[in-house]
Amino acid sequence: MTNPKVPEVNAPQLDVPLSPAMTTALVIVEELIRSGIREAVVCPGSRSAPLAIAIAEADRVGRLRMHVRTDERTAAFLALGLAKYSRRAVPVVMTSGTAVANCLPAMVEATLTHVPLMVLSANRPLKMVGTGANQTIDQVGIFGSHSVCTRTLDQIGETCAQRGITEGLPADQVDFLRNTVGEVIAAAMHPTEGGGVQLDVPLREPLVPEDSAVVGLGASEIQESLSQGQHQATNQEQPAGPAGTQEKLGRPGGSEVDMPTVRKTDTDAVAIDLGKRTLAIVGEVTDRAWGRRIMEQLSGVPTMAEPVAPDAPEIPVHSAAAAMFTADTVAHGEYSAVTRPEQIVVVGRPTLHRPVARLLADPEIRVVVVTDTNTVTDVSGTAAAVTRAITLTGEVDQQWLSVCRAISDMGAEAVRRTLEESDEFTAIHAVAAVADSLRDGDAVVLGASTTVRDASRAGLPFSGVAAYASRGAAGIDGTVSTAAGVAFAHASSEPHAMRAPRTIAVMGDLTFLHDIGGLNIGPLEPHPDNLLIIVTNDNGGGIFETLEPGREQLRRFPDGSEMFERIFGTPLRANLGELCAGFGVPHRLVTTPTELALAIEEHAELGYLSADDDAIGSGIAVIEAQVSRAGRRNVEKAIREAVTPR
Repeated sequence: MTNPKVPEVNAPQLDVPLSPAMTTALVIVEELIRSGIREAVVCPGSRSAPLAIAIAEADRVGRLRMHVRTDERTAAFLALGLAKYSRRAVPVVMTSGTAVANCLPAMVEATLTHVPLMVLSANRPLKMVGTGANQTIDQVGIFGSHSVCTRTLDQIGETCAQRGITEGLPADQVDFLRNTVGEVIAAAMHPTEGGGVQLDVPLREPLVPEDSAVVGLGASEIQESLSQGQHQATNQEQPAGPAGTQEKLGRPGGSEVDMPTVRKTDTDAVAIDLGKRTLAIVGEVTDRAWGRRIMEQLSGVPTMAEPVAPDAPEIPVHSAAAAMFTADTVAHGEYSAVTRPEQIVVVGRPTLHRPVARLLADPEIRVVVVTDTNTVTDVSGTAAAVTRAITLTGEVDQQWLSVCRAISDMGAEAVRRTLEESDEFTAIHAVAAVADSLRDGDAVVLGASTTVRDASRAGLPFSGVAAYASRGAAGIDGTVSTAAGVAFAHASSEPHAMRAPRTIAVMGDLTFLHDIGGLNIGPLEPHPDNLLIIVTNDNGGGIFETLEPGREQLRRFPDGSEMFERIFGTPLRANLGELCAGFGVPHRLVTTPTELALAIEEHAELGYLSADDDAIGSGIAVIEAQVSRAGRRNVEKAIREAVTPR
């Protein structure tokens, strides 16, 4: 049985000579733009040259903005930050081989947090895998379960080779290409199952055109052709594409991609009886608007919200006192109160606090998980219900409200008093100073280790301040680049503002050094506007001071040789000021909370740090807060003792 011939649909010859590889790249980029993509990150490479050139052309004419980075891991996290803030898919382009593997950490984070990151990997023809060909690995599907959709365009090159096509693409392959791009983007943007995706693009030589002038001409012809719903082709013979091609999600006629939408009915809503002692715990959500609506519904319920929650609660409960809820009753003098909740409403994915984990594991507490995605937070398997919508019955008991407010005040007071009484400048002091400086409209990127926890102690979230942290896998990698991506997208959200809105990134020294390459932005590249990075430098891994390895009995071996410092504390000799200078980034060192507060205020007023001759006009500045790691252990202990149930 022969396939029926696909009818010609206005498929003229291209007026300019472009190879199948270059034509493929131009059609991909055209389809990306049609699908709403406005930012793209490119890494230099030979096999990816057609994709890079096509994106550069789109950038040249203002159809999208290109960011070039020389490190694929940094590039992927930059794309992650752009996508995290904008909620648009952002592609990162790289050549074949280990360049693709470098994107794995960002893909893990993207899929766990449903961020639409797109790895657009160039490749050799797939038949070259396993032959010893240079820079060729089995990279299709390299991300495994960390990609929600993986597709390859290998058949395009194979088809052109079999048909002897040396210029342009046949119409059926344009259809296949466009459908595949649409399918991948739809998967990345899916409201409940979205995340990182991979589109692998095997390209055959010749890769680049003879003259740069033909790139713009070819791009214009393809744009015009696809805008008219035409199939761009260069061969009069138009065989049918592979079976099933037409059923794939895409835009073969130039129409909009069909994006799934979240179910809006409340028919599956779970009832919450507020007559029971109810505590809400809010973590990160994918759809912030949805999260704010749920929090508004729960506005009368005491709520412990993590810094990355979509909004500040009406009745906040300070996280420092979370352990108080794990006791049945708490006594103070002749008074006692029941403090254990009867039910907990979990919104999104909270991950920060151990007492919260103990509460959610308590089989005596009814746990209702409210989620906007198919990711369910139920670590202990105790959830009585999982839903996307809730209805409320009954009224909140005023005595329970009073108890929760008292517990919250106890936590806030413990933090405030401990910081005031401490003689040492710690990272907790520094983050508190940052929190005090925040203004409406700021975006904040927090290191995923201790910094986000310190921000919780400082009282975040705040209304009008959007906070982000890579808590999907809770890795410290890529934080500088993620912050740059957030800063770019944050500035783009207010394109007509006289001055870009401020993005503040706060992280420890190890987190900063782990992604120091994120500062490596070339002179021809766009730079973030108004990005202030604050590094709490305690010369090593501060979080381990407060975890089990930090116990006094584990700090040294019996012979006196170092154990904790070498394998957990990991002190460094890095001079952050000189490193920043090497990347052309202004830097200031502060050693007290007052100095830090003044430096932040100065940057807010001037837009730069005045002490640096090169600061004016620079979009990034770094303030290094030199803090005490040992002091952190003392502060943590004092806070914990003040809020431990007795």
